[in-house]
Amino acid sequence: ICRRLRASKNFVPILLLTRSWQLNELSQTRYVAALGVDYVNNEFVLYVQVLDFATIGKSEQGSSGAEGPNTWVGKGKGPTFAMAWNDLYNSTQQRTLFGQISSVVFKEAALGKKQVAESLDTFERFVDARLTPWIYTTKEPIDKIFAVEPMLPNSPIMTLLHLPNGNYEQHSLISPMKLVEFAALINEPSTSIIVPTLGINDELWKKDNENMPMLNVNGAFLFYKAKKPQWLSKDDLKGLRWVDRNTERTPLSLNEKNGKIKALLPIKNPIIKIHSRVSKSGVPKFNMNIKVNATVTQLNTQVSNKIIQNEAEKEIKKEIRTTFSKGISKKLDIFHLEEELFRNNYKS
Repeated sequence: ICRRLRASKNFVPILLLTRSWQLNELSQTRYVAALGVDYVNNEFVLYVQVLDFATIGKSEQGSSGAEGPNTWVGKGKGPTFAMAWNDLYNSTQQRTLFGQISSVVFKEAALGKKQVAESLDTFERFVDARLTPWIYTTKEPIDKIFAVEPMLPNSPIMTLLHLPNGNYEQHSLISPMKLVEFAALINEPSTSIIVPTLGINDELWKKDNENMPMLNVNGAFLFYKAKKPQWLSKDDLKGLRWVDRNTERTPLSLNEKNGKIKALLPIKNPIIKIHSRVSKSGVPKFNMNIKVNATVTQLNTQVSNKIIQNEAEKEIKKEIRTTFSKGISKKLDIFHLEEELFRNNYKS
């Protein structure tokens, strides 16, 4: 028995050393949380957002210290995506891993067919990279997007850049998209792809009487039939939420003629059914049936439920027609109607 106890005691320092080595390795490794892609002067310019793993851990454990997020932004460039990626290693001070990327942001200049194809192809080839991140577009400088801090002393991942679902569940306008979904659809002949655009607004929030920049989704780039992607604002796309099956909760505002709000109606989980057919003359026809359930949270005028219902119906139809007309003017299929026709009336 004594020999067995001595043997087990001898193993204790080894186990402790092993754990100490693992913790030490963790602290000496840098993790890329976001990747940005730009294209300037015929060169790829890649940006990385590197976060302090310890800061993330403290936030997830409920720490509320005054220390802000520890965020670094790096930059690499090269004539190809792969060379720009490898250029990042020239200046990283420690081992850097890309397997924790939660979002990829494309600048407008990098949205060309060649640049997108090369980016996706190279990204898939890196061993520790995955296609699971969110995908965004932007018109802003990517380094400024990556430098935006979260609200309150919080984990640096607590922004729209990394966690868009929380905001979308409460305020559904333009649906977030995963990179894997984008990669699967980019070569589909009848599919239009709507990739949300991140902007920066520094006028709405303040900290200690100082304006604080915050991320917002201010529109989207639309990819359709291998054409150059075109940008539409959030207002242009207001009708999209009624046709998007991902919509969870979205506000509908009914206004007086003078612009003052008459009523505010949060609407949850609209039910959409689209029926398509091709007429004898070969013209495609579409019929949309949309059912919504609304709650009146603000009512500034004494009107009946019937009037509110009729006005809500008119406003939804108006938004759908406005967005549809905007797409027609730019030769875009915003509501994925061609895909609907292709899948359900492919013989036509």
